[in-house]
Amino acid sequence: MESKIEKTPSSLSTPISVVAAGLFIAGAVIWSGQHPNTQVAVGSPNQPPPAQTADISKVKTAGDPYYGNPNAPVTIAYWFDYQCPFCRQNEEQTMPQVIKNYVDTGKVKIVFKDFQFLGPDSQTLGQTGRAVWDVAPDKFYAWHKAVYDNQGTENTGWATAEKIRSITKSVLGVSDTNKVLALVKTKGAEYQKLMDADKAEGAGFGVTGTPSFIIGKQLIIGAVPYSRLQSAIETALKNT
Repeated sequence: MESKIEKTPSSLSTPISVVAAGLFIAGAVIWSGQHPNTQVAVGSPNQPPPAQTADISKVKTAGDPYYGNPNAPVTIAYWFDYQCPFCRQNEEQTMPQVIKNYVDTGKVKIVFKDFQFLGPDSQTLGQTGRAVWDVAPDKFYAWHKAVYDNQGTENTGWATAEKIRSITKSVLGVSDTNKVLALVKTKGAEYQKLMDADKAEGAGFGVTGTPSFIIGKQLIIGAVPYSRLQSAIETALKNT
């Protein structure tokens, strides 16, 4: 009888592994709960730690598309991917309130930073966005929003040439759409370098997915409620 209940190392290995697995799963659940609604970049856990802490004064903003008063006291750096479903959620639920309460009142300027990592459609749309900014900067945000309004499932090939033309035409008209598409052909490689620089800069501040924001000295990752961005904006306004 005693031999049947003898606690050898091999007999303990299964219970210990089960407990360890349970702890790992619990930890994963807790982590996921702390970071909801975030499209995480593939491979980000293997990236080195951020080179610097978040600080909007250190973010490169010259040359990037923006929306709002160019001399607004607060700038938001906004990293996004055109295929990211959580970016679409952010555009539908949070950004309209930010724009109404802060951008339209001249208090905030939003600078758009590419973090296109979800596939070829993301890259194509990012390059098109850069061309839109060159051709019709006053219509950039309307185009940007129109892309999310027409967003398909990521990496299904939804962003066809015909689809992009249709979206662009609905915002810019025929003439400017032709200019935009021509620019993508002639300056696509140049636009891609700018997009890659935005992504690398974001990674240096700790951006690991989309949407992500730097407001003042706060890094916010995920499609967070409006109140979260509002709090960061109010803090930044007080510190200006």
